[in-house]
Amino acid sequence: MKTPIQISLPVMLLSFVFPSCFQVSSSEKLMSEAKAEIGNTEKAFCAMSVQNGFNQALLAYADTSVVKLSDGELPSLGIAQLRKKIGSQKVNGVITWKPIRIEVAQSCDLGYSFGNWEFKTAGDSGDTTYYGNYFTAWKKQSDGKWKYTLDGGNNTPKPY
Repeated sequence: MKTPIQISLPVMLLSFVFPSCFQVSSSEKLMSEAKAEIGNTEKAFCAMSVQNGFNQALLAYADTSVVKLSDGELPSLGIAQLRKKIGSQKVNGVITWKPIRIEVAQSCDLGYSFGNWEFKTAGDSGDTTYYGNYFTAWKKQSDGKWKYTLDGGNNTPKPY
């Protein structure tokens, strides 16, 4: 019968030779935490959109140097231009979204997400639902919060 030292010695030696097999690197851990932060920001952003309106949420989560792409229009460049563009617009419906993928840079200060959105309107002839995809580039702010720096999307058929 082998003693505990005889069993643990090979395991200890292997852990020194192949340390990456036995632990997650601190870089991977930080990247995983940053992905979770972006995911939580996405959830809060969407919840604010439902509760307070899409335009208010867009402004609240935008970086000062934001680029907002819109179908059939020139992009809004910077928060002042975005505010001017959407300040008087009324959104007649509710938009929700959910990320499919979130990735972050090794520096953990930039990331992106993409996913599906759903826009529901209520009209005289009944409810209408539109579908699409979105992509958002995120930048970590000096206060640790995430704000989007680039956002856009497109219409799609209903997802399966």
